[in-house]
Formats: sequence, structure tokens, C-alpha cells
Amino acid sequence: MAKKKQQGSTAPESVEDLEGEVDRESLEEAIAKLTPEQAEMFMNALTLTMKKRKLMLMGTLLALLVLVVGTFGAFVTFANRAPGSFMIWVFLVPFAGAGFCMWFFGRLAKRTGVQSQSTLSSPTTAQSSNP
Repeated sequence: MAKKKQQGSTAPESVEDLEGEVDRESLEEAIAKLTPEQAEMFMNALTLTMKKRKLMLMGTLLALLVLVVGTFGAFVTFANRAPGSFMIWVFLVPFAGAGFCMWFFGRLAKRTGVQSQSTLSSPTTAQSSNP
């Protein structure tokens, strides 16, 4: 999916051209070769990607916390129930809470991803509309 570099071009055309380079030094060299607009676009994309990953990690950790605390609460509730009462449903509540947390943070991360695509495409649109 990565675009191929044009021969004679020293700067990468887009962030996708940097996919194969994983070494820090070569990445720094590639960023140094970018034009200021491309470097700004790359840094915006990197910042928004890190924000998206941070949201996903936070959602996963919160879901884990909800699951552990909710399961402990379900055990306590089940242990203190009246004899003969049906309380098995309390074990479904932690899973519902964890699922809601992951859904909510997934939506936030997806919204961040949509924002990153519109942010990245807007400078090129603005440049192409100005003669």
C-alpha cells in the first residue's frame, strides 16, 4: 500500500514512505529531509496517533478495573443474598460495564482518528485551492 518514491526525489512524499524505516537514526534523517509543511503534517499525525493509542490503553485499563471490582462486588452481593433468591445476574453486570467502557473509549479513539484524517487532509486542500 505504500507509495513508491519517485526517482530523483530526496524527500519522502508522505508518511507511508517512512513505513519500512524503523531505525531511529534513519527516521530522524528522513524527518530532516522533509519540507516544513510535510514535517508539520507528520508531527500532527504522530501526535494524533499517540493520542488515539493513549485513549485505547486508558479504555482497556478502565475496563479491566471495572471487571475486577465488579466481579468482587458480584461475589459479595451473591454471598450476602437471601437463601433461595436468584442472583446469578449480578455476574453479568461487570462484563456489561467492561464492554461499555471499551465501546465508549473505542468511539472516542475513532473520533480522534477521524479528526486526524480531516486535519491531515485540510492543509493540502488549502494549498491546492490557492494558486
